[in-house]
Amino acid sequence: MTRALLYVGLLIAIMAAADARPKSAEPKCKSGPVDLVFIIDGSRSVRPHEFETMRKFMIDIINELDIGLETTRVGVVQYSSQVQNVFSLKSFSKPAQMVKSINEIIPLAQGTMTGLAIRYAMNVAFSPEQGARRNVPHVAVIVTDGRPQDRVAEVAGAARESGIEIYAIGVARADMTSLRAMASPPFEDHVFHVESFDLIHQFGLQFQDKLCGMDLCLESDHGCDHICESSPGSYQCLCLPGYTLNEDGKTCTPIDLCAEQKHDCQQICIASPGSFTCDCHKGYTLNDDKKTCKMIDYCSFGNDSCEHQCVSVLNGFNCKCNEGYTLNDDKKTCTMIDYCSFGNDSCEHECVSILQSFYCRCRDGYTLDEDETSCTMIDYCSFGNDSCEHQCVSVLNGFNCQCNQGYFLNDDLKTCTMIDYCSFGNDSCEHKCVSVLSGFFCQCNDGYSLNDDMKTCTMIDYCSFGNDSCEHQCVSVLKGFYCQCNDGYSLNDDKKTCTMIDYCSFGNDSCEHQCVSVLNGFYCQCNEGFSLNDDKKTCTMIDYCSFGNDSCEHQCVSVLKGFHCLCNEGYSLNDDKKTCTMIDYCSFGNDRCEHQCVSVLNGFYCQCNDGYTLNDDKKTCTMIDYCSYGNHSCDHKCVGVLNGFYCICNEGYTLQKDGKTCQSDNLCNTVEHGCEYQCVSTPGSYHCICPEGHVLQDDGKTCGTCRSSIIDLVLLIDGSKSVRPNNFELVKQFVNQVVDQLDVSPKGTRVGLVQYSSRVRTEFPLSMYQTKEEIKKAVMNVEYMEKGTMTGLSLKHMMENSFSETEGARPANKNVPRVGLVFTDGRSQDDITEWAKKAKEAGITMYAVGVGKAIEDELRVIASDPVEKHFFYTADFTAISQIAENLKLNVCAAESQGEIEVKDPCACESLVEFQQATMSTLDQLNQKLSAMTKRLEVLENQLLTKK
Repeated sequence: MTRALLYVGLLIAIMAAADARPKSAEPKCKSGPVDLVFIIDGSRSVRPHEFETMRKFMIDIINELDIGLETTRVGVVQYSSQVQNVFSLKSFSKPAQMVKSINEIIPLAQGTMTGLAIRYAMNVAFSPEQGARRNVPHVAVIVTDGRPQDRVAEVAGAARESGIEIYAIGVARADMTSLRAMASPPFEDHVFHVESFDLIHQFGLQFQDKLCGMDLCLESDHGCDHICESSPGSYQCLCLPGYTLNEDGKTCTPIDLCAEQKHDCQQICIASPGSFTCDCHKGYTLNDDKKTCKMIDYCSFGNDSCEHQCVSVLNGFNCKCNEGYTLNDDKKTCTMIDYCSFGNDSCEHECVSILQSFYCRCRDGYTLDEDETSCTMIDYCSFGNDSCEHQCVSVLNGFNCQCNQGYFLNDDLKTCTMIDYCSFGNDSCEHKCVSVLSGFFCQCNDGYSLNDDMKTCTMIDYCSFGNDSCEHQCVSVLKGFYCQCNDGYSLNDDKKTCTMIDYCSFGNDSCEHQCVSVLNGFYCQCNEGFSLNDDKKTCTMIDYCSFGNDSCEHQCVSVLKGFHCLCNEGYSLNDDKKTCTMIDYCSFGNDRCEHQCVSVLNGFYCQCNDGYTLNDDKKTCTMIDYCSYGNHSCDHKCVGVLNGFYCICNEGYTLQKDGKTCQSDNLCNTVEHGCEYQCVSTPGSYHCICPEGHVLQDDGKTCGTCRSSIIDLVLLIDGSKSVRPNNFELVKQFVNQVVDQLDVSPKGTRVGLVQYSSRVRTEFPLSMYQTKEEIKKAVMNVEYMEKGTMTGLSLKHMMENSFSETEGARPANKNVPRVGLVFTDGRSQDDITEWAKKAKEAGITMYAVGVGKAIEDELRVIASDPVEKHFFYTADFTAISQIAENLKLNVCAAESQGEIEVKDPCACESLVEFQQATMSTLDQLNQKLSAMTKRLEVLENQLLTKK
């Protein structure tokens, strides 16, 4: 690129020298091999005499070149609405041939399709077929007088990427922004702008001496980041140690040894230009070798907070307990491990934890067995039981004395006495009981003999000795006998014979019904229908139910000579007199139940219809609120109905087909919103918006142009000595030209003006003037300051003062755009970076306008993104009026001619764009129709649901 830059500079210098100095037989400076293509504007805006000047411009440069197939090759392309290849790089090898062809060019006199011409040069003019050479600089010089009618930025970028170095020369009406979009960087070396074709040669003089042996680095550093090194007719940029030169050949980038992995740091590498230092991750410290790292031992700082042990870890330490202990919740203290808590089933009685183990222990009165787990009760008798008269029996924690069989323990609980079994009750002995060891025997009184059962006694039967004199029985008595009649008989007076007794004659009151005498007594007899009871005296009516009452469903009730059926409580006897039916208490009147009455045994209860729940009064019913269960999943509102629920939406929303979710009504599709540009729907409402660069008017529907936009504008104008008084008057006219484009009013745009040189002076703040006339008059009365160029100081003043509310800036919450415009003609004598950055970060839109010796890099630092729309430059103060117009067009996007392209309506690209726009409009109409159809369906569903 540097070689091509020098070459084109040489061309322009030679051309200028050709006009300004006597011509010599040989060119003053010879160049190396170059392929050069002139791309000249032949549009109708180029007047005939201007085209002749451009023709002479090319011829003069060619006459000073070393033309030849091995040296410099030249081609010429003319363009307007189409492209004409005048001659290619391989067409001619002699200047005379080229001059003849140039003189025969006829202007095309149509539009200005600069982008089309650049594309032709890239694809055709610089192709091998047309004579372009490899490894030879490809240089294109574009000369134009107007704004391109097609896109140039994209195709120019592609041409530059293909290796073509582009120089853009703009004349008169040429657009500086478009020139910058076409040219190669840096712009100060590749973009030229003059007021007329007559001045097209003036730029050659500034390159001539530099290219022909002078030290080119003396007067300018040529944008070198670090060092500019001169060579004969050229220069090169070098970098300081630790830096490497970038591909642009000017700027330098620090050599990052860390990124290139040229370090031996164990963890972190910190780069510095051409060098590095090592560092460690958090929790590590750098070793003495300054490369490796070791983990910080936090325990070494003092681990008093740990009860047992301190263990260092990354970025800290942990406490650890000795063996047999566990760490407590405070993570510092320790508690001995309770091994018994793990399950002490092996211990029969008790488990006792000790350090790292446990042992078994027996309860009081027991001793631990040899297996050290089970327990045996202590045998206290084994210690000596002499105190017990008979036997010693061990018990828990002691012993008891026990007597042998047939003895009982005395009150002293040690001695024994033989048991007197007769004292327990001698009922078994009829007469006498005689105690012996472990038992007793019976003995009879005098006149009796002991029976075989050894208990009872029988009187001696004197009758057995002969009792014939007794009719019935002889009854022995003690030491004698008497006669006795058999049962049912009475002894006659002779005391020997007997007569049967009539028991009924004694009175039969004990018989309830009838008395019948029989031997030895009588028996009672009942009347018919009764049966004799077990007492053989009373009578009970016969229970016919007991004979089998299967025919009675519930109860059978006996009556004389029969029975009848009876129902349990809560039931009534049916007409068949056998079966029962539960009494229906609801039939008595269930007005107390709101819905249903359900009869149950001995009563009733209330029940609600399906979808209702019984209230606490157990009578009334309330419809179940299914919405209250929380599982309705309605997007907005849930409405409970019988046995279910349905969803409804908030106002401004429509229920969707799933019956649950709600979608905002797009009112923009259903109402006459009247929005001039675009309608934006919101829930239940809508609002209008305007395109970028336009402002919504008070009616909330129409959009105003830039003249109705509201901004706070502060202009910073350079009043340094280099501007000169006559040019400062042009600057003031420039300011007023900008003001003319604004809608100045207390509620509209406000304007403030600041002049700076070696100091800064507010000429008038934002709040001072409220009309254009007042501002323009005040501008013309501003006095020229002269002295230095402190641009950075002026930016600081603007930030701290000009845009303060005290000087008239509107509060930030009002969202009024803030715009700053810097006008300068030279390099700033202080740093601008800090305050330019702060201004943009504060939301201020910054414009930078440069004239003459203004430094492009500084202007770009000041300008907001995109820089191309906020950065303007001209070489001459007389051209700043054109910048004022361009500035207005750039702020007002809708009026910007730079954004409007004049296209061939029959071109393929135009037809595609028209088709896409048409399809987009049809899609929008279909979407609106679909939205209206869906809304009608939802409304219909809602009406059906309500019905």
